[in-house]
Amino acid sequence: MNTFNRIFIVGHPGSGKAVLAKALAKKIGWQFVDADFGLEIHVGRALTDIIGKTGAQLFYQCESEILTSLLARENIVISTDASIVCNERNREILVSEFVVYLKVSSPVQLERTLRNQEPLLNSDFKTFFDALHVERDILYDEVAKLSIDGDHNYLNEHVTSILKTLSKDQKVPNRIALDKKDFVFYHKKLHTPIVLAKQQAMCLRLLAQGKTSKEIAREMNISYRTVENYITKIMELLGCTSSKELIALYHDQP
Repeated sequence: MNTFNRIFIVGHPGSGKAVLAKALAKKIGWQFVDADFGLEIHVGRALTDIIGKTGAQLFYQCESEILTSLLARENIVISTDASIVCNERNREILVSEFVVYLKVSSPVQLERTLRNQEPLLNSDFKTFFDALHVERDILYDEVAKLSIDGDHNYLNEHVTSILKTLSKDQKVPNRIALDKKDFVFYHKKLHTPIVLAKQQAMCLRLLAQGKTSKEIAREMNISYRTVENYITKIMELLGCTSSKELIALYHDQP
């Protein structure tokens, strides 16, 4: 239990994140932190439909501040808000942590919601849940180190699975030494300076060394899908259409 000092539980509304987080925290003697505001499931509408795009951005910013403050704490298990992955900054924070994605299907979400609480609005929850799956399933997968099927209430089995994975998951020390030139590049066509984030810079450097996406994922201790997303984003930022162009651009830097 010495590699990771925080465990984040992510997933859709009604997946049982808080129940799992509490059980896990009790099992290992850590503190449970409830960071799930539950606004969407109480109303039955997406965050942007409730508080608008501007309000949602402010909400995501608040979530980022909460996540940042939690990084200063140790031995905690956190149940997160279902919208936590909708913000890129939040995902960047979570990929470096031990994150468990508790999966759940729309029918099970609906059954649990109607059984456990009285919705504030008479919403079409089935359509609402289906839309969230389309939007967020891939984002949860992107940040998770472990995915668990939460449709069945196998709580003890879930806790055991998390602990087994946690004990095997050794965090790779960051041996990637970056120079200033690894951060600043010039757009391939516009020739304007572009500053990469640290994770992006690491990814590009390893790519330029001839490493595959899977090798980069292992070295950076992130998922293969996250590496692919980083490469796609870097190509977009630098005006490249392929990884070969990215590598050539990297080596052409003064």
